[in-house]
Amino acid sequence: MNKAAVRAVVHRYISRLLEGRDDFDDNASLAQLGLDKEDIEELIFHLEDELGVTAFTVEEDRMLKTARTANDLSRFLLEIGRY
Repeated sequence: MNKAAVRAVVHRYISRLLEGRDDFDDNASLAQLGLDKEDIEELIFHLEDELGVTAFTVEEDRMLKTARTANDLSRFLLEIGRY
């Protein structure tokens, strides 16, 4: 799993939640894009499934509390993908 592939998956799923809008920056705030905690939680579960990785509940909870950008999501997925 490489960074470019993870980034592409993250962008695709965020774009889907934003109803096709794909012109956002990796460092754009997920909240400013209109995503709430429930959206981010759904996004994390879909991304884990798409990439074939699984995070422990503690890791997912930490991510929900700290994920602010698409970059944060990509880093998290790369991190759990190493195990």
